Amino acid sequence: MKRLISVFMSMTKVLSKVSGAMLMCNCVIMCVHVVLRAVFNSGVPGVYEIVQYTMLTIVSLSLAENELGGGNIVVTVVLDKMKPRAANILSISMYVFMISFMMYILNNQIRMTVRRYYSGALSPVLSIPHWIMMIIICVGLLFFIIACITKLYNMIVGHKALQNEKLSIDQIAAEAVIKSEF
Repeated sequence: MKRLISVFMSMTKVLSKVSGAMLMCNCVIMCVHVVLRAVFNSGVPGVYEIVQYTMLTIVSLSLAENELGGGNIVVTVVLDKMKPRAANILSISMYVFMISFMMYILNNQIRMTVRRYYSGALSPVLSIPHWIMMIIICVGLLFFIIACITKLYNMIVGHKALQNEKLSIDQIAAEAVIKSEF
């Protein structure tokens, strides 16, 4: 299982790097558009569509890396007041709910993608088929769901190792110092 998780994590890093490269391209396109508008009074045709589609792609492809790296904001007001095992059980139940909800969203997104494919919907200026971008969003959602399942697995496996006593701020600080020495 650890090998599978490490392969998945390397795949999410690749998707994140693709997302970063697309962000750079997006910035270059916007800068070129602004310069062309200022100098020639005519910008890049379809720049609004390009920015829209690349931003959707950037966000969806970097969701999994963000989840695995702990980049999401977590409000721990309730979890901080609980014992570690109880907090872990609550986190596990929330991840189960989130995974179920995201699978429902992915299912609806796949259905919408199929409908857009058969309807032949195109973007207005550049005539880019909608289904292409929707497939990329589905891939990003799938990787996000797998990242959440990976975190859920780690929470379940590590549950028995949790100490069921609340640590004081001084104890947490002492443990942080000990961990930083190694």
